[in-house]
Amino acid sequence: MLRQVYTAMKHQKEVLEKLEKPIFASIQRKLTEAFNPESLEIIDESSKHAGHAGNPSGDPSAETHFRVKMVSDAFEGQPLVRRHRMVFQILDEEMKTGVHALSLKINTTSEEPSKASTGA
Repeated sequence: MLRQVYTAMKHQKEVLEKLEKPIFASIQRKLTEAFNPESLEIIDESSKHAGHAGNPSGDPSAETHFRVKMVSDAFEGQPLVRRHRMVFQILDEEMKTGVHALSLKINTTSEEPSKASTGA
């Protein structure tokens, strides 16, 4: 019973976060569907740019600046510029309707340092 309540609360929190951060949720969904990443980290950096170009309202939750770190074998054999183009093509709508800056760090699993070599 307790586990069901926890699961329901976790799901409710995820739904609320998606409603409150629709661009973040859209980026996450589209990148996951398109590239099936081994890992995906999306950081909303909009608050760092409040009042600057792309976020002139100063709203720290404006969803205008993002940093994406992704590991996916979908990029195997692709040069860096092509990888970026692939991501920007998938996120074209978001780039045209509010995202001002998107910083990308994209690797394949073979390019990621092993946890053993980092001591993790």
